Amino acid sequence: MNWLLVNSSVKAKYRNSVLQKRNVLGLTEALNLSNTILKIAELELNLSTIKTLGSYFSSKNEVNPEILTHKRLKKNLLTTFPRVGPNHSMHLIAPQNLKRLCKNKYGIFEPSDGYEIHPIDHEIIIIPTVGVDKNGYRLGYGGGYYDRFLESVIQNKNRPLLVGLIYDFQFIDDSINEPHDLKLDIVFSELQIKKFS
Repeated sequence: MNWLLVNSSVKAKYRNSVLQKRNVLGLTEALNLSNTILKIAELELNLSTIKTLGSYFSSKNEVNPEILTHKRLKKNLLTTFPRVGPNHSMHLIAPQNLKRLCKNKYGIFEPSDGYEIHPIDHEIIIIPTVGVDKNGYRLGYGGGYYDRFLESVIQNKNRPLLVGLIYDFQFIDDSINEPHDLKLDIVFSELQIKKFS
């Protein structure tokens, strides 16, 4: 059997397992855990003060970076958010007005206006993540948006730091990556910080 097919099947099982656990979190529990994770990440990386940060709008009980977004807006620091386009493309957009958002085809909020900032011009990009394997490879939702989006900058010496914010149960004690998968540099949960070189 094809190795890629086997790995895709394994990834699908992990994805379903993690999402089931995440979906049963209560809103208060998810928010409290999110705030704990953000405090840990802030202490390590000073996320609320760096010049240009790529973030995201959380969906379906993802770790919610909203508190970080508000801190950065008060300081007028450049913060971008993903917007999907045709042919599985994606862009990071600095919105002109965070009150004017729209939902994309996946039901996730994204900027309805603003201007694009190239990924290489970010210091840090926080990437929404379903899970992270033992080698730091990101398990996403299966669309490959971030894999394609960051492919051109991943080998660049001056590329942004790629960060994951996850609940501790989203760490996967197995190696499940495929050749195209994105490797994160540092991942934070409520219990630990893992750095991957």
